[in-house]
Formats: sequence, structure tokens, C-alpha cells
Amino acid sequence: MAGRISARDIEEVKSRVNIADVVSDYLALRPAGVGSLKGLCPFHDEKSPSFTVKPNDGFYKCFGCGEGGDVYKFLQQLDHISFYEAVEKLAGRVGYVLTYEEGGGPSPDHGLKNRILEANNAAALFYQSQIMSDAAETGREFLKSRGFDKAAAERFSIGFAPKAWSELYAHLKALGFSDEELISAALVTKGDKGIYDKFRGRLIWPIRDSTSQVIGFGARKLFEDDNGPKYLNSSDTLVYHKSQVLYGIDLAKRDISKNQQVVVVEGYTDVMACHLAGVTTAVATCGTAFGDDHIKTLNRMLSASVDSAAEV
Repeated sequence: MAGRISARDIEEVKSRVNIADVVSDYLALRPAGVGSLKGLCPFHDEKSPSFTVKPNDGFYKCFGCGEGGDVYKFLQQLDHISFYEAVEKLAGRVGYVLTYEEGGGPSPDHGLKNRILEANNAAALFYQSQIMSDAAETGREFLKSRGFDKAAAERFSIGFAPKAWSELYAHLKALGFSDEELISAALVTKGDKGIYDKFRGRLIWPIRDSTSQVIGFGARKLFEDDNGPKYLNSSDTLVYHKSQVLYGIDLAKRDISKNQQVVVVEGYTDVMACHLAGVTTAVATCGTAFGDDHIKTLNRMLSASVDSAAEV
């Protein structure tokens, strides 16, 4: 867990961010008088815009539901993340290197955690680049048999892991990742004969957290000579804990909070089918039973609208 970010850095990051630019990633804004922008509130249903952003002051306010605050609170509410995660997200956006208070700096795992996330992102892009290859034809046929076309595959960033033992490993090593980082990310495995890819000859679904970071992968068996389980997930890492993760939470979080409902389904293709059919609150567990940690994650989202209503 990262240590305490210095108060100076918190203010510096906020001063470098235009709140209107951040809010515009989530909703359309239009001019509404001197120094103000207006749009439809993301925290409650409305037909006439009552959500106001004042870029010069760095604040937003909805005159319909009463929700308001600075750019950090906006991200906390919309992305369902902690205050410090919001600071780190915006620091990354503006390219600012954070420092930590003496005695409260990041743990030794902090740098490795970031490298794991970077490796996961690079791996996701590699897998996606393989989905249209000749070797992935069986994977494309599987998707087609389930009613998913190329557009659906692209929407959910589905990829393909080549059958060769170390194509991903070689690719990521060429990008500068170390063996320690790749093993820690559970992207490769070390055996008696060396290091080899964890996923081979499988369809790949990137698993993202509520901030859209790729934290792990789910993989579906395609070939008869694969003696592994039908579905295989990433092992637990510093960023991926199977018992806490819900596939599709990055896509469903806003509508879960907005509609105060969630649909929990069995697997990746079920989430895809639901979202494509308009059921945008669907999520799935990642090869494990629905448990207390999943409930806690959803409760934070289901309570967001309740909290906002209580402030009216």
C-alpha cells in the first residue's frame, strides 16, 4: 500500500489539472454563462442540465441533487476509487511524479505494482494484435458460434495467446520488462526448462478494475491438445485478487450506481451478451464463488446514489 502523498503534491497536481477536461471525459459540457459550463448530471437522472462546472474555481456543483466538490471528489464518485487513487490517477494524467511524506513513503512493492500494471497493459495489446492472425481462426470461430462478431471482440478487447511457449515472454522482454516483473505479474511461469507463457493457445479476456486498469486475464481453452481447464485465470498478484474482482466492473460501474441494480452472471461471454443486449449492469466473478469481498465492492457503488440523495 502506498504511503501518504505530500500535501504540497496534492495541491500541485490539482493546480495543473483543468477540472472541465476531466469532467468532459464522462459527460458533455456546454458554456453556461461567464466562467461556467453545464451538462447533465452523472449522479442522477435529469432531462434539463443542472450540473455546473467552474474551471477557474476548480469545483463542480449539481443544483438538482446537491452533489459537488473538487476534481478529486469527482473521480472518487464516478470511478469509485479512494482519494489517494484519484490523486495518483491525475498525477499520471499530467505527468507529475509524486513524492511521499518522510516515514510514509510507498512500500517496496509500490514500484513493482506499477510495473505489473504496465506489463499487463502491454500483454493485453499483444494478445489483441494476435486475434486476427491465421493461428487464431479457431478462436474467431468460437466467438462466432456464440454470436459475437469482430466489433464485439474489439469492444471487449478480446485477444488470442499463441500456442508457442514463449511468444509473449519474448515480446515483453524486448519491451524492457524483467523476469521478476513478468513472473510477479503471473504472465509467465518458471519451470525446469526455463520461463514460458502462462496462457498458450487460448482466447484472452483482459480483466480490468473499476479504474479501467488491466489487472489480470481470463483465458478459454480452444484446442483438443490443451490438457488444462476450460477456463484459466491469472494467479493472484499484487494487483489481482480473484476473490475481490468482478469482470466487467469497469463497463458497468456507472449504470450500477445510476440504476441502483446489478446483474451477476457466470462468465465472460455472459457479460458480453448482457451488455450487447442493453443490460449494462452485468458483471461476473472470475472463476470463483460470489463472496463477501464482491458484495463490498458492489455496495460502494450501490450506496453512491443513496448518499447523494441523502444530501439533497
